[in-house]
Amino acid sequence: MCGVIVTHLTIECERYNLKNFMLIYLADLGHNQLTRSSDVYPLGVANLAAWLMRDEASAASVRIEIFREPEDLSKALQREAPSILGLSNYAWNNSLSMAFARHARELTPDTIICMGGPNWPQDVSSQDSRVRAARGVVDVFVVGLPYEGERAFEAFVERCLETHCDRQALLSQPIIGCVHLSADCQTLHRGAAPEMIADLDEIPSPYRLGLLDGFFDTGYFPLMQIARGCPFSCAFCNSGVTDNSRIRAHSSEEVRLDLDYISERVTGDATLCLADDNFGMYRRDEVIADQMAALRKKTGWPAYIRTTTGKNNTDRILRVLHKVGGTLPMTAAVQSMNEVVLKNIKRSNIRLETYTEIQKELAAMGMQSYGELILCLPGETAQSFLAAVETFLDAGAERVSAHQLMLLDGAELSTPESRERFGFETRFRLVARNIGRYVGQEVAEVEEMVVATPDFSLDDYYHCRLFHLLLTITFYEGNFQEVFRLAAQGGVKPYRFVQVLQDRLPQASAPFRELVDAFLEESAEELFPTREACLKWAADNFDGLLDGTKGGNLLSKYSMMGRFFHLDATLEFLGDTLRSVVDTVRVGSSEIDAVMSYMRAILLTTPFGETTRLEPEFCCAYDVEAWFASDENESLGIHVLSTPLTFKATTPEETRELILGKVSAFGEHASGLGKFTRTMFARDLRRQLRPIGDARA
Repeated sequence: MCGVIVTHLTIECERYNLKNFMLIYLADLGHNQLTRSSDVYPLGVANLAAWLMRDEASAASVRIEIFREPEDLSKALQREAPSILGLSNYAWNNSLSMAFARHARELTPDTIICMGGPNWPQDVSSQDSRVRAARGVVDVFVVGLPYEGERAFEAFVERCLETHCDRQALLSQPIIGCVHLSADCQTLHRGAAPEMIADLDEIPSPYRLGLLDGFFDTGYFPLMQIARGCPFSCAFCNSGVTDNSRIRAHSSEEVRLDLDYISERVTGDATLCLADDNFGMYRRDEVIADQMAALRKKTGWPAYIRTTTGKNNTDRILRVLHKVGGTLPMTAAVQSMNEVVLKNIKRSNIRLETYTEIQKELAAMGMQSYGELILCLPGETAQSFLAAVETFLDAGAERVSAHQLMLLDGAELSTPESRERFGFETRFRLVARNIGRYVGQEVAEVEEMVVATPDFSLDDYYHCRLFHLLLTITFYEGNFQEVFRLAAQGGVKPYRFVQVLQDRLPQASAPFRELVDAFLEESAEELFPTREACLKWAADNFDGLLDGTKGGNLLSKYSMMGRFFHLDATLEFLGDTLRSVVDTVRVGSSEIDAVMSYMRAILLTTPFGETTRLEPEFCCAYDVEAWFASDENESLGIHVLSTPLTFKATTPEETRELILGKVSAFGEHASGLGKFTRTMFARDLRRQLRPIGDARA
């Protein structure tokens, strides 16, 4: 169960003439029926609770319950009506929160309902429309500051206590950091901005207060926030607003205490997630990296860290990555390498030469790096976008993610002025995996995305999406890295190899062609001209969406299908393409056969419960693993064996347990695999090889 009961603060009931505790439900809900759409602890609402608890001399007398699972909140609303229901508002759970707001309004009409989070538009007109559209359902929008709601929520709770939650009195005046309509819906009140929290240590640790203890055995991942704010003003991001540019942080000592607390309670394979925009960029991050490394040496945790690394101070970032020992991949979120685009989105990137040097250092340290780009940014063309992909690959990136440009509430590009200026052509689609039936309602999240601009046609969009599917299946995190190494030794770089794969699709086997055709069909099917049309289609196809046969994150879903459900077809296509494109003088057919046989033996597929028990054998005349561990320019031919050997591939029990634990948490369908592979390295999904004897014996 993920409803955490907190009974604290028996303080000064007399101040408000209260006879009993004021009951507050704080819910950071995530969809959980197809897979877990959000896989981390509800740190945001826990911080709100911790803030209310920080000062016993002035805190109100409240009882707080924290929720992540919709089912737990539903049961709690049936059991006891809260005075206040607070719901988080993100792009991935807005409709879910609104569904529970409607449900609570019908079930417990006297409950005061508030909503808060970063899914809040910049322009006043859109804000007013949002508030009026929710009238009669949401009483107050707790706006606060960008990515900071503690003081505003405190002001709201204070008003509730002062007015004894009398709706008319509560809504009669502005509240600091909040926007709301009066009870008669005639007047819109906009409260003054709250004071910023200058030192995050002012927020008591929700971990050490016990607020998140109920989540340690749930399969969710611990989430920490070391710093708030982002110095960059990227127009596509709702972190890029001016009011969020000041950086504030927890002290390294507070972080150490939280890390120690979590490590004593969490399972060893739980990913540590950081809600930072630029981890590794600041001096304190080196100290924290040392703490993480020491903790890992002592306890084995964290084995994997998920966050966004910084955009400059690359020397420091490299030191941080080195300190944490390969548990944290570097993410180079450049978004574009087109100077016109960078100017349009108010973005500056590290120099390409610097990035290339970073890749060399990361490779020398055995670490991974990711590159991130965004389709359809203003001024981008298909040619400049694909050139950026090629640049990343040539520089040594092991993954290049091509995100789509979503017009997020709170981001500058979503404002009416930006839409008109850049000529965005948009479509609406379902937010991947965020769908379910809750409290008698079919709930689906919808997002608006850019699919074309004057410089980037819809055909360009589909072409780049297909290229990126092939790249993701075959190259992502080194899925088939030995194949790409052999291709490079045969004179074909990764970008060109994927181009050839795309050109040769008509020659692929039927299963692989059908996979690609289904991806393109769904890519067109998922886009709608209006939000209403999107929701209508969702209602008509709800069962298929809920079991994963329709919709989802298509790039992730179909790449998982190519890797784990149709592995034989993928390997066949890779092998045939390799033979068609490499210089046979540099790479012989026997070497290609050896690498492809090796890949078939070591790669795991679904169902993992069965395949992790299999121990395939193959005969090989080359030591493929010694070759791959050698210098990248060293020929496989140098590693020919004096006598061919038979090898056996087995899955270590600890690897099997790790994989099956992830399957249990996220599911073994393509959508679930797309979630849990984000918390593992591709090397974790391989068997280990050992020779078992002379092939002639």
